[in-house]
Amino acid sequence: MPPKQKCKRTKSEYTTPRKFVEAVKTAIGINQFCIDLAASKANTVNPNRFFTKQDDALVQSWPLDGWCWLNPPYAHIGPWAKKCYEEAQKGCKTALLVPAVVGSNWFRDWIHLKAPVVCFLNGRLAFIPEKPSWGYPKDCMLALFDGSTTGETAYVVWDWRHE
Repeated sequence: MPPKQKCKRTKSEYTTPRKFVEAVKTAIGINQFCIDLAASKANTVNPNRFFTKQDDALVQSWPLDGWCWLNPPYAHIGPWAKKCYEEAQKGCKTALLVPAVVGSNWFRDWIHLKAPVVCFLNGRLAFIPEKPSWGYPKDCMLALFDGSTTGETAYVVWDWRHE
C-alpha cells in the first residue's frame, strides 16, 4: 500500500522569474508583452496592462496587437489552454507557461498539434517570492501560440539559462 499523501496548499500568486521572462522576450523577438493575462499588480510582467482574477481573462477577448503572456493558476490549466487555442484562431499570439504534464487531457486536447511550438524547459524555474535555491518541483514548458494553425507542433528542449 502506498504511503498517505499529505494535503498541500498551492499558491497561485508567484511571480515568474524576471530572467526567464527576459529570455522568452529575446527568443520571440519582442521588447515587452502587450498584456499579462493572469496577474496581480504585484506579479505582472506588464505593469501597464494586465488582467486580474476579477477581470477573468477566460471571458475576455485577448488583444491581437502583440504577444500576450500567460502563467495561469496551475490548479485548473485546461480552460486556459483551451482559451489559448481559441484566441489563436482569431490571430492572438500567446506565450503559455505551465507544468510539462504531457499525460494530461488538456495537453492532449489543446497543446499537442495545436500550439505551433512547445519548449520543454531545461532548468527548473524558481518562482518568486520563494528562496532562490527553491525550484518549482516539476518540469515546465512554454507553449507558443502564434496565431498560425498548421496542425503540427514542433517540440524543443530549451536551455533558457544559456541562450
